[in-house]
Amino acid sequence: MGEAIKSFLAGWVGGAGIIAVGHPFDTIKTRLQAAPELYNKGALDCLKSTIKKEGPLTLYKGAIPLLTGIGPVFALYFAAYDSAERYIRKYKSIPAGKSLSMPQIMLCGGATGVVGSLILGPAELLKVRQQTAFAKGLDGSTMAVFKTIAKEGPMGFTKGLGATMYRDVPASMAWFGAYEMVKVAICKDPKKPAALESLFAGGCAGIANWLIALPMDTVKTQLQAATDGQKRSFGGVAAAIYSKGGVSAFYRGFVPVILRAFPANAACFACKEAAMKFFDKLW
Repeated sequence: MGEAIKSFLAGWVGGAGIIAVGHPFDTIKTRLQAAPELYNKGALDCLKSTIKKEGPLTLYKGAIPLLTGIGPVFALYFAAYDSAERYIRKYKSIPAGKSLSMPQIMLCGGATGVVGSLILGPAELLKVRQQTAFAKGLDGSTMAVFKTIAKEGPMGFTKGLGATMYRDVPASMAWFGAYEMVKVAICKDPKKPAALESLFAGGCAGIANWLIALPMDTVKTQLQAATDGQKRSFGGVAAAIYSKGGVSAFYRGFVPVILRAFPANAACFACKEAAMKFFDKLW
């Protein structure tokens, strides 16, 4: 099995891991961002209100379309990153045992953000609409939300695609950059990290990712949550958020994001590394 295919499949496993651990936190984050007037008492109140009114399984609302999207997205992330790394090593004649420079690592990471956004944008649109449907009195089932978006026209599923890319390119640079930096610092062999090393490095990567991504994610969420048919630009939504709440308004959902970031991304990278070891032994 080629290295690119192994990276692709292992990335899919990593994507499943991040959803399994992190999706409940993401649901609370999305609601805080999309409807701050309804959940203005913070993350814990939002969590209690959500469970009381809709039940605990609501915390996984939107997970199905996201799993459909995030599986191939993370598969593409890791496959694209590993392919970019192999290209740079070949072009710059860098031996396999030597780490890439931080600019080279971040370049690989940024490229994955462009590729992944093309799939993750529509998947997150479905997720956001499902997560915010109850507060608007709408049907939040996957099929109902899908039909509503389809009625917006052939470009309906591209809503927020640019915003997704604005978020994911710099965030992916930070994500991979932090992961590789921590591995170099703590691993005897950064190319073959132990399970605990993968968990710790992955958790650190998740925090770095969301510290960069959250402000742009807030704008993306409000863009995608809007269902009134009015056209909105990234800059226009950002200006509206700032006018209502200042800089702090871009960090709504910070608590659930940070609580989610370490365990979810630790699971992602640990699952990916474990899958790669399995495939290396299998083929």
